[in-house]
Amino acid sequence: MNAATKQDFGAFLAYIDSYSLSAVGHDPAKVAHVRLAHAQFLALLTIAAELLSDSGSVRDEFESSYGEAGKRYFGEVVSDCSEFVMCMLQGLCRSAGGTLRSGIESYLKAFSAVEKPSILQRTSVPDVFNDAAGTFFFSTVVGKKVLGDLKTVYGELNYYVHTVSPAQMFGALAVGSFPRWSDKNERLIDLFVRTVRLFLYGVIGARRDVFDQFDHRNKVIVNRSMTRQQRRSAMGVDD
Repeated sequence: MNAATKQDFGAFLAYIDSYSLSAVGHDPAKVAHVRLAHAQFLALLTIAAELLSDSGSVRDEFESSYGEAGKRYFGEVVSDCSEFVMCMLQGLCRSAGGTLRSGIESYLKAFSAVEKPSILQRTSVPDVFNDAAGTFFFSTVVGKKVLGDLKTVYGELNYYVHTVSPAQMFGALAVGSFPRWSDKNERLIDLFVRTVRLFLYGVIGARRDVFDQFDHRNKVIVNRSMTRQQRRSAMGVDD
């Protein structure tokens, strides 16, 4: 190892030793954005607990309706969203955008695979959306709205993955300059909040019979995480 390499590696180790997320956790402005992401993620976890856990009130009904694939892919939605949160905290914006895209695909498959098994073999995202459009879940009034809005969000996330403009570039030139918080984190959090609200809205609106069986405390958590318009629509208030 020559002197220059040794010196740079020492700087890299020093960066690792000093790495901390305190710059995010101690900044009120950043904490406000993180709080939005946390509220949505908690609501998603709450729904997952009802649908997937051994103590979930509708676990058997969910499995009966959507099968093993439904359980597996809805669990992957939670996994993708948890990974998004960690990437976002660390400023890994491109990774966060790609992970959220994966979460959308998993959501579509979770509620479509029983009726459209071919969706699990699709390698084209438009084909995934087309398959989902032909299922009961995404054919309801709410389901159609959710599908259309998820397609819009997915399209915007493509910009982060494919770097089609300077607005989605994150340049880093030295150890310690990345990861870092930027305005792109805030935009991605906005997209995350919008996406998870659509996840919640879809479950409640398309399967209100299932949501009605949730523990009342869990209903409160989920309801508060949607917009007022989504709550009214999902509960049929405006029908």
